[in-house]
Amino acid sequence: MFLDATKHQPQGVTIENCQIGDTVTVCGMIHNVRVTKWGGFIVLRKSRGLLQTVVSNETSLFYDEQGNQVMMSELCREMAVSITGIVGEAKIKDPAAFYNTIELAVSSVTILSRPTTAEVVDMNALKFGDEETLLRYKFDNRQVTLRNPRDMAILKVQSTIARAFGDFLAANGFTQIFTPKIVSEGAEGGANVFKMDYFGKQVYLAQSPQFYKQIGVGVYERVFEIAPAYRAEKHNTSRHLNEYISLDVEMGFIKGQEDVMTLEAALLRHIIATVEKECAHELTLLNATAPVLPEQVPAWKLSEVHEILFENHLCEADHRGEDDLAPEEERAICKYAYDKYGSDFVFVTHFPSEHRAFYAMDDPEDPSLTLSFDLLMRGLEITSGGQRIHKEADYREKMLRRGMNPDAFHFYLDTFKNGMPPHGGFAIGLERITACFLGIANVKECSMFPRDINRVAP
Repeated sequence: MFLDATKHQPQGVTIENCQIGDTVTVCGMIHNVRVTKWGGFIVLRKSRGLLQTVVSNETSLFYDEQGNQVMMSELCREMAVSITGIVGEAKIKDPAAFYNTIELAVSSVTILSRPTTAEVVDMNALKFGDEETLLRYKFDNRQVTLRNPRDMAILKVQSTIARAFGDFLAANGFTQIFTPKIVSEGAEGGANVFKMDYFGKQVYLAQSPQFYKQIGVGVYERVFEIAPAYRAEKHNTSRHLNEYISLDVEMGFIKGQEDVMTLEAALLRHIIATVEKECAHELTLLNATAPVLPEQVPAWKLSEVHEILFENHLCEADHRGEDDLAPEEERAICKYAYDKYGSDFVFVTHFPSEHRAFYAMDDPEDPSLTLSFDLLMRGLEITSGGQRIHKEADYREKMLRRGMNPDAFHFYLDTFKNGMPPHGGFAIGLERITACFLGIANVKECSMFPRDINRVAP
C-alpha cells in the first residue's frame, strides 16, 4: 500500500489565497449561528479568528455526518463543519473577525462532528460580576474557554514571541539545546524547588537550565532554550506561576554584562517588530499597543534607582538601601523612564552579591555587588541576567563562603576545571513578556493551562 498524496489534500486551507468570486471549501468550528427569515449567518472559527458565512433559504443545503440532508436549525455552536461557498466582498466590524473584508455565500454545509451536550459553553457570553470569578471560571473550564477569540489572540501573540525569539537567535549563531528538567540540585538554591522521589532518590524539578546552558557555551559558544521551569513559591498573585516557560540565552566570549544587555535589546526589537507585522489582528482585538524600545535604553544601578525614586517622591516608601526592587519601584521607575526617555524598558544593574545566585560574577570594583541585571517592561520584571563566573577557583571560593558544598556540584565545576570562556546570559519569562506586551493584568491569562498553588487541572 502506498499513500497517494494527490488524493489526500488538506481541507480548509484555500481561503487563505482566495479571490473574490472563487468557490472554496473551508473547515472550522461553528462559533455562532443566527437564523433570519431569509436564511441567516454561520460564524466559523478558524485558527486566526472568525469568518462570516451567509446562508440563503433558496440556495444553501445542509448535510449530517451520514450525508443526509437536514435543516439549518440542526446546526449549533461548536460543531465541526465543512462549508462550501462563493467568496464575496464584505466589511465586517467585529474585531474578532480575522477575515474582515470577505464572507462566504454558502452553497452547502456538512456536519463533521457535533458536541454531545446541550449546554455548550457560550464563548460569546463569558461575563461575571467580578474579574476574579470570571478568571476562576475560565481556568476551571480552560479546555473549552480557550476557544474564546480573545484567549486565542493572547496565545497567538505568545506563539509569535517564542518563534521570533528562536528565529533571531538562530540567525545570530545560537544553537538551540534541550536540557533536563529532573535535576540533582537546584540551580538557584533556596527552598523554592519542587522535590521528587526518583527511584528512591530525592531529586528536584529544574528552576532553570542555568548549569546546562553554561555547559553548552563550552560546546557551541552561543546557546538558547525554550522550555518549562518550576518554582515552588507559595505566591497566589497576578504576577506568579509555579510552572512557566523560560526563554533562556547564554553566550560566550563577552567583554562584560553590557554585551549581554545589548544582545537582549536587539532581540526584543526583533520580537516587537515581528509581532507588530504578524499579529496586527490580535493587537487590535486585544486593544494592545506594541511597547517602545529606543536605541538607547535607560540603565541604572539598583542604588541609583532607589535614589531617583526617593528624590522625585515617586514611591510612598523609602526603599534606599534595600537589596532588590519593590513592586511599587518597578512600576514607578518604568513610568519615570517612559515619561523622561520614551522607553517602555529599563535595565537595572549591580544587585548585591549576597542576594544573587552564586554563579553571578562579582564586580571587581566593588565585590559586594554583582555584574547582573534585571530588565523591567511596563512596570514588571521580565528578565534576570548578567555575567557569570568562569573560573573554577572563583566558584569554589564563593560557594564555600556561602556555606555550600562544592562536591555536590562536581559535574558543574568540572566544566570550569576543563576551561570556559567569559560568558553571560539571561532568561525571559514568556508569560510575563506576553502579559506586558498586551497590557494584561494577570499573567495566568498568558498560560495555556496555568499552574499555581491552587491549580493543577485541567
